[in-house]
Amino acid sequence: MKKIIRIVVGFALTTFVQLSFGQAVFQTIELAVSNPAAVVAAMDKFAASSTGRSVSNSVTLYRYVANGENEATHLINIVHSSPDEMDANGTKLQGSQDVAAMGLEMIQAARIVSTSVGQILLSGGSAANITNENPAVMLYFMSVSDPAAYAREFSSFLSQNAGVGQTFLSSSLADGDNPTTHIVFNRGNSLGELIKNQPQSQDGWDAYSSRVAGLRTIEGTAMLRHVKTWASQ
Repeated sequence: MKKIIRIVVGFALTTFVQLSFGQAVFQTIELAVSNPAAVVAAMDKFAASSTGRSVSNSVTLYRYVANGENEATHLINIVHSSPDEMDANGTKLQGSQDVAAMGLEMIQAARIVSTSVGQILLSGGSAANITNENPAVMLYFMSVSDPAAYAREFSSFLSQNAGVGQTFLSSSLADGDNPTTHIVFNRGNSLGELIKNQPQSQDGWDAYSSRVAGLRTIEGTAMLRHVKTWASQ
């Protein structure tokens, strides 16, 4: 029963919206999925429901390609344009029969591995650089000792590479005992494109790397492929 409740709470926030990244907050749910088609079907059904159409946040499903010893096979990223919107959507969905039905269907097809909450701090590159409907993603999980200084340096580095993919820097606000404080989320059209355009190959890397050497430690990395995004109307 506790697993059902966690899934219901986790999926009480859905559908896609264009974001103002300065205030955007997100929730991630890592899943060990036994039936991928059933997960997509449950999320499709909820997005088409009256409750799913009533909220104004986003949900994207990703499939892990490489994530080390992590047992999760999929990741769901739920994004709200602001903390106030997160509260408003949560209020709309309290007691929803549609949310409860999706939770019951999801528990048959997936098990929660971890959950976390964070905030998008800044972005670089451009969505216009992404032309593939199912892009690839590279995640860098970091512990940062001076967030303000690191954000300044990272923003400067991104500004030199506006034609490369799309990148987001986020803070991790709540994720249990995970040492990660910040996450870099790089989007590319394919896994090969991400590999060819690693940060080390981009303009200004040497100077940037030198300036942040004492500011951040990379705790882990992962690669994913986009499966589906559900959009609000």
